[in-house]
Amino acid sequence: MTAFLFDDATEPSTTSFERVALANAEGHSERWLQETLFRHPQLLPMFEMFGHGESFVPLCRELPLRFGTSTVYLDLLGVSATGRLVLVECKLWRNPEARREVIAQLFEYASLLSEWSYADLEARLKQSRGLSGVNPMFALAKARHPALQEAAFVDAVSASLRGGEFLLAIAGDGIRSDLQSLRRLVSGQSGLLSRLTLVELRLYRDPHGRTLLVPAVPFKTEVVQHRVLVSNEGVPLLLDRGGAPARMASGELNGEPVETDRTSNRLANRAFWDRFIANARFDHPDQMPPRHGGNNWVRLELPGPVAPLVAYREAGGNVGLMLKFIGAEGREVLQRLIDDQAALESEIGNALRFEVSHTAEPDGNTVGRLLVEPSDGRPVKIGEAAQLAWFLTTANALVNALRPRLAQAGNG
Repeated sequence: MTAFLFDDATEPSTTSFERVALANAEGHSERWLQETLFRHPQLLPMFEMFGHGESFVPLCRELPLRFGTSTVYLDLLGVSATGRLVLVECKLWRNPEARREVIAQLFEYASLLSEWSYADLEARLKQSRGLSGVNPMFALAKARHPALQEAAFVDAVSASLRGGEFLLAIAGDGIRSDLQSLRRLVSGQSGLLSRLTLVELRLYRDPHGRTLLVPAVPFKTEVVQHRVLVSNEGVPLLLDRGGAPARMASGELNGEPVETDRTSNRLANRAFWDRFIANARFDHPDQMPPRHGGNNWVRLELPGPVAPLVAYREAGGNVGLMLKFIGAEGREVLQRLIDDQAALESEIGNALRFEVSHTAEPDGNTVGRLLVEPSDGRPVKIGEAAQLAWFLTTANALVNALRPRLAQAGNG
């Protein structure tokens, strides 16, 4: 595609700008895109992305976030005039894995950031950017929006952090061509009161080497709202895809108590699931990486009338994978899987156990479960290395077996 610049001020003339893929443009890496958006925040069309009143005041590049025993880095953090924090990841779409990983990363970063207070964030910004003075975050925002009031701004940012209410954006090239896959991946996310959209940065060059950048939002329907329930203390609680809070959010799994956050094993549990997330590989190209859920469990998003697939370890040493089925459509899918149990067990290489709820469960939505446990029947004696190997193998096999069957239900 070619764009033309008309200059009628001096003499009628045109300059042609040829479209160049960012991924193929020399010197235009993801870091270049990150730096460009930080220096020129107006390149993010916030009105088209998120609606009236939103803006982007850049606060920090490469913000470090503690992720278990390691540190991860958010590409760009900014704040809107409304007090909502803006998280931006820059990605050039060179392979199918990139789209899955960046969406999972962005929601994980949002989850980590929601654990901070306003004071925590201010301290990190001072450390990362060398900012000084009283309330430097407000000073940066007020420089762009002089009418801002400090007390209202601080309250709004604090509420954004406390409720996990962020504006999330993925900026890159080639987004439009991958839109259908991205729509499915984005709609599968849950758990934060955040809005996510995609912005495509189209790069053009003229014969003199000048660069033209044109931002575009593929479709407004790519903005996805995620609902969350908040506890009396203002802490976000996990929501099942069916709309009811998962019992795991309050520390319960399938009716059995799980180790609470106050135990000394919490860090060890986190380290175990960090290893699982780092080593998990899925044959199915649309499967997103696992995400931390709570203490001693992680979740994997799947299509269809189901809650996320949960991989868990219980206090007594039991381990397993659990999938909840939601609503009337979930009951139909559950029955079809029960009818197909022999084939499923052959594909997965592990015994399956189904539980059908004939009466309403406490969440009002769950109609049954699929449970997978180590087939030797003695999970309490399995060490961590064996647990990890079992989870890695079984989760991949289960995803391979379930995704096509669940996708058929969604298309039915």
